[in-house]
Amino acid sequence: MAKGRGRAGTHTTVTDAARPVVDLLEKHGRVSRGVIQARVSARRHSIKVMPLEGGLRVTVVSKGSRQELHAYGITVAQARQILTSTALAGYLINFAGE
Repeated sequence: MAKGRGRAGTHTTVTDAARPVVDLLEKHGRVSRGVIQARVSARRHSIKVMPLEGGLRVTVVSKGSRQELHAYGITVAQARQILTSTALAGYLINFAGE
């Protein structure tokens, strides 16, 4: 694994909906897994990308849970290219500010 890529931190739990997102983002930068919130109602899987100072906050929502991820070393433009791949075709993807 190249320096600056892969998993950040020690929290390893990832929801089923967030797994493909994490796998794609870890190929291009570091991903820190965040809090999982249960009992969230949603009609379909969605991803929201919000730029932060030094990285991105990526929130993945499914029909029962929400997980917040932080991605480092990836720009919004790169995230758009990565997340619009065919592997995530069933997800509604939103970029903050659009």
